[in-house]
Amino acid sequence: MSGHFTLEIGGAARADVFLACADQDPSIWPVVKRFDEAGVCVVGEGPLADAVPERAAAIARACAGVAVVMPAAGAAPDVMARIRGHIDLAAQSGQPLAILETGAGAAPITAAIEAVAAAAVNASVVRPYAFFIGRLERDFTHARAAIRAAVEREAGIACLWSDSDHQTNVASVRESTRLLIRHAAFVVADLTLGVENPNGENPSRAHEIGMSIAYERPLMLSSQEPRRYPYFSIGDMQMAFWDTEAQLHAAVAHWIRARRGALARVVLNHQLPDRFPGYRPAIAAPDFVYDPLLRYVGPWTPVSGREP
Repeated sequence: MSGHFTLEIGGAARADVFLACADQDPSIWPVVKRFDEAGVCVVGEGPLADAVPERAAAIARACAGVAVVMPAAGAAPDVMARIRGHIDLAAQSGQPLAILETGAGAAPITAAIEAVAAAAVNASVVRPYAFFIGRLERDFTHARAAIRAAVEREAGIACLWSDSDHQTNVASVRESTRLLIRHAAFVVADLTLGVENPNGENPSRAHEIGMSIAYERPLMLSSQEPRRYPYFSIGDMQMAFWDTEAQLHAAVAHWIRARRGALARVVLNHQLPDRFPGYRPAIAAPDFVYDPLLRYVGPWTPVSGREP
């Protein structure tokens, strides 16, 4: 990440901490809960079968701190090697690091968690995010909510657009948008037309999509029905067509799942209600509920004779 670009993302999560542990280690959940109470997002690598080489290290490097829950004696050598690799990487990069030993006692573990959480919150690390290109008008609010919920649940990262809840150190909207695209984990671009220009493409979207391609960002393209050809220069790229926001949400989620080994990370806070019944995590998995009354109806949206 460029040292000249800073980004603060709004929301419940104040920072990210990578958790290294043995697979399915039940002792991690009190640790995750304590971080959640401090407003820290605890992330891990996805299923090992899906992972691309060095993906776990890349996820860890993008976090503001690392916590390690050492496995019990007798852990498999490959597990120990993976965990010690994360310890070495954190030490080399200077990331705040907590090594939590099972059986060390509640007080030392709590102190270590609090120290790493405080250091992570104060670290100047740009948290990973996806960027949305498309309609920013109020009539598209439900569609943007569908995209954001799919991104946050499936990829485990925030979803931003040019006027969403974030702040950068760049005053120019054009330059800030360029940097947001350049440093995004991936981009979702929706080409749905608006009533303000029903017969022509939006030149700003074309420019931003071009930057996404130039910066080699993974790019998902979507548009509300009816099917039509996109900009000439991306006419050979696959596009997801949707009718309702429920279909849009499903399409974005499907696109991410197909690439989760390269794009996604697991947010452990999202699993806390299953581990602690009745607990309401500060960093909860987002839900999206389609509301037909909020459906976007564009200039060419086919609505007659169909159930919305």
